[in-house]
Amino acid sequence: MDVRIEGLQSLRANMDRVTKKVHEEADKALQSAALEIIAEAKVNLDQNGSIAFGNLRKSGKVQKNKDGSIDAGFFSSEQDNGYAAYVEFGRGPTKTQTPGDVTLETSLRAWVHRKLGIPEGEELDRAAFLIARKIHRKGTKAQPFFTPAVKKFEDKVTDIVSDHIDKSLK
Repeated sequence: MDVRIEGLQSLRANMDRVTKKVHEEADKALQSAALEIIAEAKVNLDQNGSIAFGNLRKSGKVQKNKDGSIDAGFFSSEQDNGYAAYVEFGRGPTKTQTPGDVTLETSLRAWVHRKLGIPEGEELDRAAFLIARKIHRKGTKAQPFFTPAVKKFEDKVTDIVSDHIDKSLK
């Protein structure tokens, strides 16, 4: 006795097409949700006074990786490496015995000039050195901006993905 099912290839092709569409819509939904999280984090940065030049704010983005995963966050340039984490979580005192790390001091010069209005020269160098020394001794306090944004949207992400998939199946 043979059983023959007609239309199986067509059914499989339709299921593959629907599966592909669901994956595409889920990706779009995740990117959409991630953009909302980034936008909320930027609002938090504005509200907590963490913006001096806007570089951190501008570094917020959503990117799709070659493996299909999606990253959302604040991606620093080489020179600002770790800055987003320092703002988000704060920075503890360093264990170095030498106060005024040259790298920290150098990176603080532009900030000191802009925030405090100190002109170029010895006074600016001294102020940057003293602020760097204080950071090395005491650290900096956390100014969370990204974590609160993620928490605000964590329950909404599932709804956003479900809505996108539902629309694609209609």
